[in-house]
Amino acid sequence: MKAPRRSGLEQFLTYRLHILNKLSERGSSERYQAKLGITLPEARLIAAVGSFGPFSVMELARHANLDKSQASRAADALMRRGLMRRDASEQDGRLVLVSLTPEGRALYRRVMPVARKLNTDFFACLDERERNALDQILDKLIVNATAQD
Repeated sequence: MKAPRRSGLEQFLTYRLHILNKLSERGSSERYQAKLGITLPEARLIAAVGSFGPFSVMELARHANLDKSQASRAADALMRRGLMRRDASEQDGRLVLVSLTPEGRALYRRVMPVARKLNTDFFACLDERERNALDQILDKLIVNATAQD
């Protein structure tokens, strides 16, 4: 199968990734809202803290791949619902860490199967060889982009 000729904006990786990202986020957002009653940023925060442990809001934003204001708003919403809490760091009392409450940990256990299913569904159009190739290509691109930062 020959790839279509691209000569306009659609030839650029960042443009195509942006389209793919928006389509993926739309589907993910709808699924998290329908199944768990949370937004995509909230699901990302729950998954990040549940997977990696307590963070400052700045670290949390980075791990959840959100900007600081998005992460802060989502964290505030989760705190109001009793799913997250803020605590002073034991190592540095000036630092505030965000962690999951017991109810938040229970939600984390429900978020991860939804995330895995979304991921499986998203890649269902690729065979194993294509998935492995894409994984390696993405790793290389991320390393290259990081080195250029």
